[in-house]
Amino acid sequence: MKKRNSLSELLKQSKLKLIKMNIRTFGFNPILVNTYVVSDETGEGIIIDPGNCNSVEDERLKEYIKSQNINIKFIVNTHPHIDHIAGNPCCATAYNAPIYIHGAGLAIYNKAYAYAIAFGMSVKEMPQPKILLQDGDEIRFGNTSFTVFYTPGHCDGSICLYNKDEKIIFTGDVIFEHCIGRSDLPTGNENLLQQSIREKIMTLDDNVTILSGHGDKTTVGNERKHNTYIR
Repeated sequence: MKKRNSLSELLKQSKLKLIKMNIRTFGFNPILVNTYVVSDETGEGIIIDPGNCNSVEDERLKEYIKSQNINIKFIVNTHPHIDHIAGNPCCATAYNAPIYIHGAGLAIYNKAYAYAIAFGMSVKEMPQPKILLQDGDEIRFGNTSFTVFYTPGHCDGSICLYNKDEKIIFTGDVIFEHCIGRSDLPTGNENLLQQSIREKIMTLDDNVTILSGHGDKTTVGNERKHNTYIR
């Protein structure tokens, strides 16, 4: 006769199957970039687009990570614009965490100091990225993985991070709620941006949640219906 599992054993097994991400959003710097701290049940996590650019914002971010006892494994920049990378020096030092970025964005990344001055921001010397991502790469921490989509058009080196299990995509400045990213900044290209949206984002299921670099979350289905900027 087959032995039945106890209720506690069944619950333990079910928890192992349910991999749930915990996502905390911060609005940082004068441009209000969405900085995301993403963690899972293992206690490991990552920072996506650290935009913290002063001591107050640095402490807010560090206090949250400490309170949740998150082991930051790496930092991902969805693209190299200064509002999305301003916190790299602080976070890389505080957590001894490598920077992940797409290689096509290095030319802009390496001019961070000049761009910071133009936007009235002050940044320290940028740590050099350790991992240069490519389209289709898988990046992992704990029990969580993301697929890298290369999505140029807003600027060179722009990526999205897609998690199929949770149906979540971090889109940087490629697409927003009822809007799309700018293409009038250096290396921007309207045709490439539209192509990236059509081929990499609009092919996903309607119920995929979009977490963008600015503003509120949305879904692929909502943008398919209501985003008049998509051609």
